[in-house]
Amino acid sequence: MFGPAGARRVPASLLLLTLALFGVAGWCVWSRAEAPTDGTTVSPANSAVSIGRIIVSDREPGTPFELGDEIVAIGGVELRQHATQLPGGDSVHVGDTVEYEVIRDGERRTLRVELRHYPVLDGVAGWWPMLLVVALLLATSVTVLWARPKDPAARAALMTSSIGIVATVGAGFFPLAAIDLVAGYQFWRWYTGELAFALLWGAVLHFALAFPAVTRSRNQHRLRVAAAYLGTLALYGVAWAVAFVAFDDPIERMYAVVAPVLVNLYVYPVLIAVLLIRKYLRQTDERTRRPLLWLIASLIASTGAYFAVWVVPVIATGRPVVPYEYQALPFAAVPIAMAAAVLRYRALNVEVAVSRSLVYGTLSAGAIGLYVALVSALSLVFPPIDEIWQQAAVAATIAVLVQPFRIKLQTLINKRLYGERDDPYRVVSALASRLENTPTASTMLPEIVETVAAALRLPYIAIEIQARGRSETAASVGTLTGDPHRMPLTFHGERVGNLVIGKRSQRELTRPDRIALAEVARHAGAAVYTARLTRDLRRSRDRLVRAREMERRRILHELHDGVGPTLAAVALGLDVSRRTVGETTPTGELLGRLRDELQAAIVEIRRMAHGLRPPVLDRIGLIPAIREYAGALASRTAGAEVDGVTIVLEVPSTMPKLPAPVDVAAYRIICEALTNVTRHAAASSCAVRLWIDDDLHIEVVDDGIGLPVAASNGSKGGVGLSSMRERATELGGECLVEADHDGGTRVFATLPLPKEGS
Repeated sequence: MFGPAGARRVPASLLLLTLALFGVAGWCVWSRAEAPTDGTTVSPANSAVSIGRIIVSDREPGTPFELGDEIVAIGGVELRQHATQLPGGDSVHVGDTVEYEVIRDGERRTLRVELRHYPVLDGVAGWWPMLLVVALLLATSVTVLWARPKDPAARAALMTSSIGIVATVGAGFFPLAAIDLVAGYQFWRWYTGELAFALLWGAVLHFALAFPAVTRSRNQHRLRVAAAYLGTLALYGVAWAVAFVAFDDPIERMYAVVAPVLVNLYVYPVLIAVLLIRKYLRQTDERTRRPLLWLIASLIASTGAYFAVWVVPVIATGRPVVPYEYQALPFAAVPIAMAAAVLRYRALNVEVAVSRSLVYGTLSAGAIGLYVALVSALSLVFPPIDEIWQQAAVAATIAVLVQPFRIKLQTLINKRLYGERDDPYRVVSALASRLENTPTASTMLPEIVETVAAALRLPYIAIEIQARGRSETAASVGTLTGDPHRMPLTFHGERVGNLVIGKRSQRELTRPDRIALAEVARHAGAAVYTARLTRDLRRSRDRLVRAREMERRRILHELHDGVGPTLAAVALGLDVSRRTVGETTPTGELLGRLRDELQAAIVEIRRMAHGLRPPVLDRIGLIPAIREYAGALASRTAGAEVDGVTIVLEVPSTMPKLPAPVDVAAYRIICEALTNVTRHAAASSCAVRLWIDDDLHIEVVDDGIGLPVAASNGSKGGVGLSSMRERATELGGECLVEADHDGGTRVFATLPLPKEGS
């Protein structure tokens, strides 16, 4: 796993330890293949013997043993006496005949058994669930480590899978036979696997401490990891002490002493679950909590199933609910959950590297299963397939059969990981379809980033608009981690923006990704140019509206503070002059006419000033102004014989300061809508609702007779409706006048508010 200088590098100590464990696993396979067997299995679950007795829990066809036989002596040596010594003894060979003393149906019988070759291939095939779990765990851990060699969780995953391999080939694939208790060294091969099973729980705790990230200092983490592994041995030591104190029978003592994993089975699952749940509850980042939840659920479910189906029934009845060969199957959930956390939640940011491992891991598992099935089927028809050329022929046949599935499998997995990157035109087609149904130019860019991110499974993508020498993000989706990749967006040779892509891992984008994104960028340039034009037009319109409103305010102040008082003073002067010369004189009558004309001009100026901007908005604000106008209308419509219109206001108690054009437009639209209700709707009640989220929303609903057939026929009402729409459109909003579903009329207006940076 060493790469070029500066590339991925696995620590030498970890690599050497992993190779040493693989060497131990190889020794276990080789030693089992070399040593003979008597065709029995006497190691139920994780113990060398049953409690107090040595029982045949399984046997090969053709042996004189029967299930349930209690073996009391081998080769003239009483097992209860031999249990006081170290297991094993002098070597035996294939073809040797050994005499066994067994108790069957309450009678002691003598059996003569000829030792045979151990069926290694059948042993592996019979424990295919364990092989599947080991393959999944190894593929996942190697992939994670290759992508993130410095990640503590990746290193812990490799240790877990390496120790798991030793445990599997040492004590999983090849159970203990009765002859192994008194002859040869196979007991120590099995014991090595059992010791690895105990250490495996320490490795799982190591992984739980590191996944998905280390939460303690480096020294604290090392101490906790050391305690995780040493704790398994400490618990084993406690089991030794308890066994020698509590049991007098040597076989009962052997039950506890020679199975290091037994005590750990009852302590470590609880410890790991508590640790993970505590880590989950303390995390606030959802990207960390989700992978932890997957791991917690998988460990609790798999351990619970293991106890319920194998451990507890064996203790209670001596036999599991399901054959021992399937006891590893529940733990397949652990590597699957880890892979799901990597792929779905990017726990270790290695989803790119997982693709090929998934393909070749799946193909390898399938090829192994096909090999075992084919060899087993041929062995039923022909003599045993044990020649090299026969096995090579079977392997070649399987290679030919598996090859057509590789491309399809690669395509399926790539599609899951990378989306449609291998088919750029499908991405562009999906993008065109989404844009075709996009109602406004303002939503085009969000549609583009959402479509591309979903189609290519990208963690982050954004579009930057470039104008006047600077860039600003117009739309984005996902979370950016690490340095992004930028791709220019052009229109007619002009650079209008950038496509900003978050990479799936630390690696650069692959060639298929670049090709697909280049095709997207070629089509997105026009959309970005259109969005930029739309944005510039909107900003220009907003500036014009604001400038107009400021000018209206200035003119209003000039009329109110300058022209108005001056004309009022002139009117007073005319009154004084008229009284001086006499009101009935020709000069007095002329002055009276001039005063009346001047008073009419003052009224007209006041009307024009009110049209520029309602003074009530500056005097008391939008909400009180609406209340005042609604109260005035309600009082006017109430007469002696009619109750008038009941106007209900549902408005915020406080309002943020609105731009001058917005509060004027809102006031005018509400006033016009209420005027139409009182004049034309024949309504008894009307509701005015006003609220703010990203924009200002207005709704006026009445229970009147509804809209006329011709809503805009040149009448005053038609001009009012057009005026409301024009005021909303002028600000980039919209105003909808429609029949309400309960009868009456509904006016709904949306007025955009300035966004940050606009």
